[in-house]
Amino acid sequence: MVVDLAYRLNSLGFLALDDGVHKGNYWISDLIAGLEWVQKYITDFGGDPDKIMIFGESAGAESVQALLASPKAIGLFRAAIMQSNYLQPYVPIAEAFNQTTVPILRETGCGNSSNQLACLQAYNATALINLKTNFNYPIVDGTYLLSTYINLNASAANNVSSSVPVMTGVNRNEAGVLIPLPSNTNYTQALYELAAAESQDTPNITAILNNLADFPLGTGPSNNNTLLNQIFNSTVRIYTDTDFHCSDEYTALAAVHTGIWPQVFYYEFNRTYQDPGYNMNGVCQAPVTSTHPFGDPSLEYFKCHAGDLANTFGTITYTGFPERDENDLPFAALMVDYWTSFARTLDPNPDPGFLQARGYWSSLNQLAESGLWKPVDVNNPAMMELQWNSAMRPFPDALQCAILGQPLDYLL
Repeated sequence: MVVDLAYRLNSLGFLALDDGVHKGNYWISDLIAGLEWVQKYITDFGGDPDKIMIFGESAGAESVQALLASPKAIGLFRAAIMQSNYLQPYVPIAEAFNQTTVPILRETGCGNSSNQLACLQAYNATALINLKTNFNYPIVDGTYLLSTYINLNASAANNVSSSVPVMTGVNRNEAGVLIPLPSNTNYTQALYELAAAESQDTPNITAILNNLADFPLGTGPSNNNTLLNQIFNSTVRIYTDTDFHCSDEYTALAAVHTGIWPQVFYYEFNRTYQDPGYNMNGVCQAPVTSTHPFGDPSLEYFKCHAGDLANTFGTITYTGFPERDENDLPFAALMVDYWTSFARTLDPNPDPGFLQARGYWSSLNQLAESGLWKPVDVNNPAMMELQWNSAMRPFPDALQCAILGQPLDYLL
């Protein structure tokens, strides 16, 4: 059973005033209200309030991390999955007010109002969310979020932050669909363009230029421009590591080290199915060949942001995506088996007897091929590389993260 929780977005969900009352974070209050409703009523739908698992992808994963970090959410769920969680520190309220609320008050004409709240409430809601400035990030409000990042100290367990098993991971090339192609074939200029586009955690360009060989990955956008391919490969790797891989890996390691999350199961998708409507750079779909008119997923391509969704929800056929090869549907079935096993048992490894009883032979055979998905060991961190014939692999980004100033012991 899946319950989808709606929450307010943009300035309607985040905007904070400095009146000590209206402190933003309405989005997370919505999510917590939804979880409280689930706790109260889910038995009426055949559910068990003691077995609630929360999960989300991208902004949904950020919401899951915020719920893990919020003392108000403790006891409302027993497990969590974060898919492609991006780095999003929580901003102190005074800083957020000056940075974002003041411009919004200025644009709405409410800056000099004796009652700024009433002025904003009277402003057209559609016009408010379409302003040049919008408020769309979590803040440290002292109620729902208490620190600028999730508190993973052992003393925080079930006191400040939830202490539950967590499954978390990424797609290999998240940024393939998130950053534009370089404007030309100059390495240095492309890196400075990337840095200029980063609003936080700007990459150390000097360190990167001194270690360019450590940032190759995947194919590029044009088979006819090898140098552009190489540059794009590097910028995708840098952005992906800076905003996804490094923070997800060092967060998992810190949580394991302190024991605040009893177990952490980490993964990286190396087989994805990108929605054709969300592939702006044209690099996130498997290459078309004479034998594979819809793409050959055994060949190299970017495994981009959101490319995991059709697999983890098992909606390839429902969405109307064509089968690329004979493994697409069995792979999606395996991902659903992993995800639902974690929801049922707090372990992504399905019980072989459960699979056998239901005739899920392809998943059973793949589990024999890939072996046990082991929880993260802080002394030897490893992940399940999810592909056809998955396998446990060491965390792949330690060198790159260290160069980028986000080493895997960043929170330790």
